[in-house]
Amino acid sequence: MVNNISIEATVWQEVGPMPGTTPGKGFPGVVPGTYDLVVIGGGIIGTSAAIEYQQRHPSHAVLVLERTAPPAGASMRNAGFACIGSLSEIAYDINLMGADRARDLVQRRWAGLQRLRERCGDDAIGFEENGGHEIFTTNHPALERLDEVNELLLPVFEHTMFERADHLCDQLGFSNVQAMVRTPFEGTINSGLLVQRLWTIAQDVGITFQITEARDVQSADTHAHITTNNGRIEARKVVIATNAFPLGPSTDITPGRGQILVTSPVRGLPLRGSFHMDEGYVYFRNVGDRVLLGGGRNLAFAEEETTEFGTTDVIQHYLEDLLRTTILPGQVFSIEYRWSGIMGFRPDKQPLIEHIQPHTMRVFGCNGMGVALGSTVAAEAVALLSD
Repeated sequence: MVNNISIEATVWQEVGPMPGTTPGKGFPGVVPGTYDLVVIGGGIIGTSAAIEYQQRHPSHAVLVLERTAPPAGASMRNAGFACIGSLSEIAYDINLMGADRARDLVQRRWAGLQRLRERCGDDAIGFEENGGHEIFTTNHPALERLDEVNELLLPVFEHTMFERADHLCDQLGFSNVQAMVRTPFEGTINSGLLVQRLWTIAQDVGITFQITEARDVQSADTHAHITTNNGRIEARKVVIATNAFPLGPSTDITPGRGQILVTSPVRGLPLRGSFHMDEGYVYFRNVGDRVLLGGGRNLAFAEEETTEFGTTDVIQHYLEDLLRTTILPGQVFSIEYRWSGIMGFRPDKQPLIEHIQPHTMRVFGCNGMGVALGSTVAAEAVALLSD
């Protein structure tokens, strides 16, 4: 049987060992000496930051530290959505942070997604641009704000972002759905292939990887000391990109567990693309002829504010019921896979890029949009490092 991380992370397409690893042995030891940059965390943000920095400073020595190969964080254990925000999410964000900041956040997600695709190549990461859809089971207030949101985002896309697509509800076989809104600007990826591709690019430009756990970072006069479970490393600069698993001083980042299940193949499945509902708290997509469904964190916020992987009966039963009553009514299927991933959230929904020590920067907090936003956040962090 394929190990769980490979199955879950690659959405049923095993990618094999990560680049640079020897099965059963991991990476060779860290080369002695002081590195110009050490990145702690080998997910989307961490690896992208290492690549950005190495490309700006090709003669510098760059090291990425990651606890496992492949990584076990949100970059690998997600649902594979290349999404930038549904209508109801963006309407909520306008209320939360104001129109200008909401538009800026969407712009950063969109720019990050384009940067990621250009860097990796669509085929290499399994990118499919089948559009994003939001379904509504009630007359949601966001539906009345469609024109407002489209006008706000027109400078970003130079095209209408959202349009009503109620006619698709019957075609897709949904039940109890009153409305649908569609955007052409979203897609899906294979999460395992994405991280594998980033690691390959990183090593191609000269970046070293080490499988070890960083336990502490302390700054000295001219550099930082990183304590790992394999000894101590010195670096002139450090970027901590560990998402909801903070290393260093406490932050306002709250972990949020996202639970996911995947069905058996469904004969004649009409779904293509990514789908959202309940202001983004529920999300589903097709994986071939299977349905991948995740979310429901809003049913038990306190219980899901955890860094423990696992699933719960309350949320898994809710997701299964949603399949049978709304998404796949009358269809024959079983649940073949379940897993969870840990995301990081901030109250203002803004990513965090900050210096916590003279030589150490902390970068995370994509609020469930790391596939799109991660490359932008990495580039912004490296620009500050270089300055």
